[in-house]
Amino acid sequence: MQRYQVDLEEMDLALRRLYGVIRRLEEAESKARYETGLARDSLGTGFDEAYEFFAGQASVKTHLEDVATHLRALAEELTRKLKWTRDAYEDAEY
Repeated sequence: MQRYQVDLEEMDLALRRLYGVIRRLEEAESKARYETGLARDSLGTGFDEAYEFFAGQASVKTHLEDVATHLRALAEELTRKLKWTRDAYEDAEY
């Protein structure tokens, strides 16, 4: 039977990188939620195009929030699984 050796340091590096990705996705999620958008009167008022623009902008803003939230959840799940796998390999060594 052939045995394989797992490099736990590489798994640790991958975890650190994933934590960085999660932090950046949290920042993107926050920016999408709180820092995107124009003031209602920035394009003027009283004409249909302004209302259509703001409706479209709200739709895109919501989509950006949803994408950032989904990607962060995916990265968090991957991190949990990698951490569990790394810990299992470490336990197997002892």
